[in-house]
Amino acid sequence: MSGNAPERNEAVAESAAAAVRYLAEHGFESTTVGDLADAIGISRSTFFRRFRSKEDVIFADHDLALARLEELLSDTELTPSEALSRSTVEVLHTLVRDTHAARLRWELLRQNPSLREREMVITHRYERVFVEYLNRVAPPGAPQWAPVALAASLVAVHNAALRRWLRDSDTRALGALDRELRELTAQFAPWFADEGRSRRVVVAAFDPGASSAEIARAIESQLGG
Repeated sequence: MSGNAPERNEAVAESAAAAVRYLAEHGFESTTVGDLADAIGISRSTFFRRFRSKEDVIFADHDLALARLEELLSDTELTPSEALSRSTVEVLHTLVRDTHAARLRWELLRQNPSLREREMVITHRYERVFVEYLNRVAPPGAPQWAPVALAASLVAVHNAALRRWLRDSDTRALGALDRELRELTAQFAPWFADEGRSRRVVVAAFDPGASSAEIARAIESQLGG
């Protein structure tokens, strides 16, 4: 990412939150792009550079969350279940960091069928990011359906936690998500869960003055034993 990416992302997030608040107050259908640009204090040209459309304003936080998810999963040395849990929890934190805007956005989605359809497209984008990562880390012999099934399940568990938080103000949903994700990946052992990646400890005895060949034979005998 470029050096000014965090600042740009923060500006996008702040503008989107202000726009969502305006849309919730004045109505999605009756608000024009010009209205939004004026309301959040930017020019129309800046608005289109940041968002392209009214619909993009609603889903700006998802764009930021998806970019963060790709970043976290593209270069990680964590085990699969650890990487999946941390990155998915990070998505949730990105989406709810502005509590008021998050709930207003949810209400706009509930009121507008076209926005709900757009939300389904966003869901598939998350699944694709997870599938790409899982295909990279899948061990030989893993069934082809496993990455697809786990990716869809990760999104479903995340969305359930998000809905609990939005609908019921259940702050426990945030803390419970990490545990739920680890329980989920454990169901996909031995392909992706940490628990399924067992390690074998080999104990071999040999004389301190033994040659490399003798040490190798001692270890080989234990492995074969």
